[in-house]
Amino acid sequence: MPTTTTSLVAAGVLALGLSTTPAVTTGIAHAEPATSTTTTPASTTTSPAPSTADRPRNGYGVRLTTFNILSSSIARGGVDRAGRAARWVQKEKATVAAFQEVAKDQLRQMQRTMSGYNFFPRRTLGTRGSAIQLAWKTSEVKLMKTGYVMRPFLGWQRPIPYIRLKDRDTGRGFWVMAIHNAPGGHETERDVSTAKEIAQIKAMLGKDRPVFAIGDVNERSEFCTKVARATPLVSMNGGTAKKPCPVPRFGGPDWMMGARAEFSDFAKVYNGISDHPALTAKAWVPSKN
Repeated sequence: MPTTTTSLVAAGVLALGLSTTPAVTTGIAHAEPATSTTTTPASTTTSPAPSTADRPRNGYGVRLTTFNILSSSIARGGVDRAGRAARWVQKEKATVAAFQEVAKDQLRQMQRTMSGYNFFPRRTLGTRGSAIQLAWKTSEVKLMKTGYVMRPFLGWQRPIPYIRLKDRDTGRGFWVMAIHNAPGGHETERDVSTAKEIAQIKAMLGKDRPVFAIGDVNERSEFCTKVARATPLVSMNGGTAKKPCPVPRFGGPDWMMGARAEFSDFAKVYNGISDHPALTAKAWVPSKN
């Protein structure tokens, strides 16, 4: 059951293959349980965000990124990777970042490096609950609520964290869930995890706020298809209500999905820090009226 506590989740196991030349791929064609109280969701679109001049006063923007930084327990140089990943996120001016495969020493390094950001769940959910971390820019958003969903990961019950944040300028809120589902041949665990994540997404949608689900789902398309079938969430990489899950030519396990916002500037960045690219996108939440 979802709980409102504070801390994070476990790590995956992926082969190390670091690129040496940073590259960016962009596109407009791809990309536990809770009490579910749903309302009819507002329509979701991925058309470019309106110009500043056209934006109503109570609309607001969010910069999102997700990055599997490759755990220190899997490959050497983890602290260095964490520091580089933290600086990269700061350079991107992310409002909210989701990190996967975060070891204890890497979390300490990111907390030292990312001044102006707070983290959840840090180490509050135990050793196996700290591999997934959410970080948010305190000057732009205020933390309102934290929680997590327990699900299976490599034979253990581990948490998927989520947070509710409030935009400081408008006072309007949104949800972010950070995901890392089991890798490789653990299909049954992924299916159970996806069902629990969908249940929590529905509960968050019931509060009539934007919902963003981002992370390493370890599936090329199945996760997105299941989520889009059950909720109004679409891929931030060009998804629409009619075609919610476009898969890029070199589609990988990392996804960014959302609802009740307009998405633009999706990018898959091969920055050479980890064996995963970092994904980024902008979300514009239109005027409430």
